[in-house]
Amino acid sequence: MSWYEVFRLALDAIWAHKLRSFLTLLGIIIGVASVTAVATVIEGFSEYVNEKVAVYGTGALTVEKAAFQGFADFEKFLRAIQRNPDLTTEDMRALRERLTLADEVAAQDGSAADVRYGNTVVPLVGIQGVTANFNDLSTVELAQGRVISPFDEENRRAVCVLGADVAKELFPWGDAIGKTVKLGRDPYEVIGVAKPLGTFLGQSQDNYVQIPLTTFHKVYGERRSLTLYVRPRRGVPTELVEDEIRTILRTRHHLSPREEDDFSITSDPATQGIFTTLLATVSAVVLPITGISLVVGGIVIMNIMLVSVTERTREIGIRKSLGARRRDILRQFLAESALLSLIGGIIGLVLAYLVMLVVSHFSGLPVALPFWAVVLALVVSGSVGLFFGIYPASKAARLDPIQALRAD
Repeated sequence: MSWYEVFRLALDAIWAHKLRSFLTLLGIIIGVASVTAVATVIEGFSEYVNEKVAVYGTGALTVEKAAFQGFADFEKFLRAIQRNPDLTTEDMRALRERLTLADEVAAQDGSAADVRYGNTVVPLVGIQGVTANFNDLSTVELAQGRVISPFDEENRRAVCVLGADVAKELFPWGDAIGKTVKLGRDPYEVIGVAKPLGTFLGQSQDNYVQIPLTTFHKVYGERRSLTLYVRPRRGVPTELVEDEIRTILRTRHHLSPREEDDFSITSDPATQGIFTTLLATVSAVVLPITGISLVVGGIVIMNIMLVSVTERTREIGIRKSLGARRRDILRQFLAESALLSLIGGIIGLVLAYLVMLVVSHFSGLPVALPFWAVVLALVVSGSVGLFFGIYPASKAARLDPIQALRAD
């Protein structure tokens, strides 16, 4: 028998029992769909993180009171928040004056307030107090107007730059520049409107208003810890800049050599590494669990194939009496089992992708179907069919033709 004839006979057998074949496929469809959906979300999230996390420019270092480094260090993170002192404008000035390996040091503080223009109110907008050079270190670009200038910062001017979502809500016709909005109860002149940054994990990154840091401190006080951003000079390794930052701040904070840092320094690769580790952990836990359904689907296929062997005992006897060898019978039933499982894998693959597209559309969850997931789904589904089809196929191949011909 040629392979063409083997697969043609397998398709005929599958098509002859359409309902039973479909019910047999359900386990494989669900298994492949589950694994593919998980892989699609993980891959999409990985690409999403690489694109979205580093919003403060390539190579920029972030200096904070405490930084989340992963769930394994979560208790350490909580202790650091309670123990570490706030980073102040004096820390920022010390870095600006003494850093020799960096060309920019910017700072940001934050709060929240309702933003109003006329009768329109946008509730709980993120108010960002930023230094004049902040946007030089970020990926924020302006759609209209200008950024906050050193003159604005030095004179504590009541000016602001609107995030794209806030500008759209307050000024749907796009005429925001020069208008006066209220942040809380204080009036501010709009000098710029930022281009959209998009969303991150379903949360908008454009629901903010920037004001000069000095103005922010005048209105909201200096009771919070600053977040500092440091851009290394071109060609300088970030590790050297981290060491210089660490030396300056430890000296300012009077830390002895045996004491731990009372601040955290992170970089874009380090932040991405946290998410990569998290995704790897999720993959290691979730993928094996979803793979259990593939095993269940394989067991169902084996049981159905055993039933098929029993039903077709007389057919097997006739073929053997006409010259079919054991390997011909074995190939036929293995091909039928593998083809059945492969069809289920293809259906599960398509189903998972369509479902994830719908979920992504309504939830904003990032998805991406990697090529390796497609290949893996088809290879695994076909392999499951082969593996669980071995016993029924070998049982069919070992049937005695005389006894098989006597079967009803």
